[in-house]
Amino acid sequence: MICKDFQHWLLARDEFTDKITPAAQEHLESCENCKALYNIDLGLEKSIQAAFFQEELPKGLFDQIELTLDHAKTPILYAKQKIAGIVAGFALIIAMVFMVFFNPPFRYQNLQQLSEKAVASHLKGNTAMSFTGDQIEQALSMLSKELKFNVILPDLTDKGYVLLGGRLCVLGECRTAYLFYQNQDKVSSVFILDYDHLDFEMADGSRFENDIKGCHTDIWKEKGQVYAMVY
Repeated sequence: MICKDFQHWLLARDEFTDKITPAAQEHLESCENCKALYNIDLGLEKSIQAAFFQEELPKGLFDQIELTLDHAKTPILYAKQKIAGIVAGFALIIAMVFMVFFNPPFRYQNLQQLSEKAVASHLKGNTAMSFTGDQIEQALSMLSKELKFNVILPDLTDKGYVLLGGRLCVLGECRTAYLFYQNQDKVSSVFILDYDHLDFEMADGSRFENDIKGCHTDIWKEKGQVYAMVY
């Protein structure tokens, strides 16, 4: 396996399993660049898993499911009624589970709401990183894979900002890239999210600035994605 084949395997692999093919494992042992790329991918997956908290079932839903299962097990005199009861029971269970775990994607109603979420995350001060600034080229491929859109860095070099690194995070139930920049002795947060997470129209180049809890926020849209910067 060559590097190109390994990278294709990495981008196409099932992100919900840690299984690795023998050919990929053999390549990892001989290629430091691909090994670094693989470790970035694992780090991003772990950071997004840690960001999601375990959802609790709505009150009473477990009892309803249990009652439905008990009802489906109750002997019924006629075969047609028995089959209909079981089918109806499992259909209800599937509908309930679908409502809990497959809700429509989260969308921000306005930029003030996005500002508040970004500031709240920034003030937590958690600067744990899945990749560093010198790994950004490999990290962008992995971020794009995880977030399902082409993640592009904002151009902040002319303003004196240096990229330290970043990770994946959940911002108001929205999966985003979370980058850390340093300007002199101050660390700023930059969140990058897909434009589809806005429930309103926002023109390219438009900006929204705000001050919240002693922090300044700058939000803008560019190249089909939204940037929220807090400093």
